[in-house]
Amino acid sequence: MSTVDKSRESLRKKSNIDVFSNKVSNILDDLTLSQKERQQALRKVYYEEAVRYRENAKKYLENTKVNNNGYYEDKKYIRTACGVAYSGLLIALDCYLILKGVEVIERTKKDIHFYRANLNKQNRKLGDNLDNAYDILHRWGYYDGIGDSVIVKRGFKELDMFIELINPNKS
Repeated sequence: MSTVDKSRESLRKKSNIDVFSNKVSNILDDLTLSQKERQQALRKVYYEEAVRYRENAKKYLENTKVNNNGYYEDKKYIRTACGVAYSGLLIALDCYLILKGVEVIERTKKDIHFYRANLNKQNRKLGDNLDNAYDILHRWGYYDGIGDSVIVKRGFKELDMFIELINPNKS
């Protein structure tokens, strides 16, 4: 890949992030929306983004095979998949907390202690689910590249549960 192609790819990735951020900003800045309409619009945008991350993470897992013992063969793809899945989890959490009236600002974003504290205030059971998802996707999957396919699938189930919390079709 040439330097020009790499620059284009980098710009394309940044523009995808900017598109998401711009959509959220436009919804928050739109004074014509009622509170309910704003929440529904936020749900839709965040849900689509979280699902996009989940689907990308699943594609990475498809690049490695599961051996006869039930373990993935290539840690590189596990780490990448779990890192992307964890990012999708944080997107879903941002939306959930915003809908509950918690101010999510850049400074506190991506700090697991922030998410734990605020989620436990909302729903203690969800706090336990977050601990499971964090351990599996971030600590064991992303950092350690855990190969056990059953555990990785459990992490993705936790992710799915959080994504469903913000599903605009179920509100």
